[in-house]
Amino acid sequence: MLGAALIDALRRRFPTARFAGIAGPRMQSAGAATIDSMETLSVGGIVEVVKHLPAILSLRRRLIKACLAEKPDIFIGIDAPDFTLGVERRLKRAGITTVHYVSPSIWAWRPERIKTIRAAVNHMLLLLPFEEEIYRKAGIPATYVGHPLADQIPLTSDQSAIRAVLEIPRGKRVIAILPGSRQREVEALAPLFVETAKRLFARYPEACFLVPFVSRETRQRFEQEIWLQETQDLPWRLMFGHSHEAMLASDVVLLASGTAALECMLAHRPVVVSYRVAPLTYRLVKRKYLLPYVSLPNIIGKRHLVPEFLQEDARAENLVQAVSAYLDDERLCGLISAQFAGMHGELRCNAAERAATALVPLLGGA
Repeated sequence: MLGAALIDALRRRFPTARFAGIAGPRMQSAGAATIDSMETLSVGGIVEVVKHLPAILSLRRRLIKACLAEKPDIFIGIDAPDFTLGVERRLKRAGITTVHYVSPSIWAWRPERIKTIRAAVNHMLLLLPFEEEIYRKAGIPATYVGHPLADQIPLTSDQSAIRAVLEIPRGKRVIAILPGSRQREVEALAPLFVETAKRLFARYPEACFLVPFVSRETRQRFEQEIWLQETQDLPWRLMFGHSHEAMLASDVVLLASGTAALECMLAHRPVVVSYRVAPLTYRLVKRKYLLPYVSLPNIIGKRHLVPEFLQEDARAENLVQAVSAYLDDERLCGLISAQFAGMHGELRCNAAERAATALVPLLGGA
């Protein structure tokens, strides 16, 4: 998503530019050639990455080799810092201009990475406003560009119209459930989220559940859990894509921690966040984690705005209680929505255009 928007903005300034990389479908639609599938890098955690390490290292070697042979005018690493910063360091040494888009969360854990960043990048593009001061103090050129999702998602929406399009009957309590975009996430959270829905339906028989998926594999795993827990009679609405519409139509959203939490904030909807990873991964990360929260709405707001239930706390009784607190309290929902709307406005900066403008001097001017 970030790459596709930036390609469009750069092409308006440099119409003959060519783009290539490890591109997903949106970047390819924007005209980028791809040297391999982005799925190779769609792995999270620590223990989980080790299992895929040979393929990841092989891809990194091929990418570095291709860049050193092609000598692009600029290399833009998007997120995935443990992968891209190593590439950027090699290329910067070879005289290729390097940019990193999306700062690693050095404000949350592993702050020592600022030294690696200094050695790897010529310029950093930042999504969050408080990051600019960190890079200024470190002497690393950086530009705050805002968050592209904040640009793409309107500041206002008509929930009734969206529910009508989705054919949701009047009087329904709508709960959106997003169990994650990766197979690993759905494997970890599907049993918990299905059990939570079962308990919520017993408490709110007028409820219905919207569950969007990004792939056939994640949908199949969730459907399997529905049958294992004998909850096929619940009012499920399983959807391909349309996660944003599901959020906008909902009264409350229950989701796996990640970018979806930010999207929910930008939809101005009350949200409950949960996550589970391999126990060893969790212990390793927790030892170095600097903040008391993990979801982006809480990080950006610098306080506990939304409930988070991680690892051992990720239990159905906790999720049911948190979701019910929203369903039973319209005033609380209104306060959260108003807070999210204000944060949305702060992040809405026309990010792709600002990012492209920041890159023009690195490409020799207009």
